[in-house]
Amino acid sequence: MEVKVVEMSENYVKLEIRGEDHTYLNLLQHYLLEDEDVEIAKYTIPHPLQDRAELIVKTKNKNPLEAIKEANEKIVKACDDLLSQL
Repeated sequence: MEVKVVEMSENYVKLEIRGEDHTYLNLLQHYLLEDEDVEIAKYTIPHPLQDRAELIVKTKNKNPLEAIKEANEKIVKACDDLLSQL
């Protein structure tokens, strides 16, 4: 996965993500939207033949990169929990 910051402000970030598709991005969006400080979390894949997606996160009082980091940590924990049950 390759991540590039396209735009960033105090409570907004737009990232370009290469090497991921709906599988990961939908899960990330789900966990971001569970966070009460996240106002907007959405992603788009502009064209299905390009290996590029855009992720937009807007928060109330939290650094959006911190919100993304916390959502990823929750994903890792959920995966670990699932693997421990197998």
